[in-house]
Amino acid sequence: MSNDYDLNDIAENYSRKSDADLIHIATSNAQGLRPGVLEIIEKEILKRNLDPKILDGVKAQNRVFSIQEVIELSQILRNLPCPLCGRTTEKLNGTIMHTAQSFIIFSTFRKDPIIGCPDCLDEKNEESITSTALLGWWGIPWGLFKTPFYIYNNIKEKRHNRISEPNQTLLSYTMENIGLIETYKDNVEKLKEVIKFVKK
Repeated sequence: MSNDYDLNDIAENYSRKSDADLIHIATSNAQGLRPGVLEIIEKEILKRNLDPKILDGVKAQNRVFSIQEVIELSQILRNLPCPLCGRTTEKLNGTIMHTAQSFIIFSTFRKDPIIGCPDCLDEKNEESITSTALLGWWGIPWGLFKTPFYIYNNIKEKRHNRISEPNQTLLSYTMENIGLIETYKDNVEKLKEVIKFVKK
């Protein structure tokens, strides 16, 4: 009885959400759905006449993909224009900007994944190396301790920016955004938004 009540409560909650909120949940935040919730989301999507492909995104987040399937989905991203320079001359890949900044009494340490062409990825890693080398050392004690590791991690990332196959960063990014990619795999403009770099 309590399960029925819970599902009714969940259905009521979804019915009150805006279309944008429902789409966001369905494509990006639907991992580990409780039994019955997928059907609730499906009914809500159909009731609102939303794109039925959104359900592909929900299902994608709740199943196990083989490595070959992840590689195939990552290839869709690799064929997009670079979100940083707009060029289409090279296949995209992924990198992580490791950035340390210290200001004596506090330090910030960030790891930002980026999708782009090899030239742009190299530039972003160099940007992080420069920023970290100039600003990473000044926090005590973590700035002194972590700065060399963050510089090294950027150098290590650069080694994988130009490999011919999807690198580990791109594959991880694909898995993290699997719902969005499955939903919009036939929609280039939407996929451009999925890989767009937003500086935090």
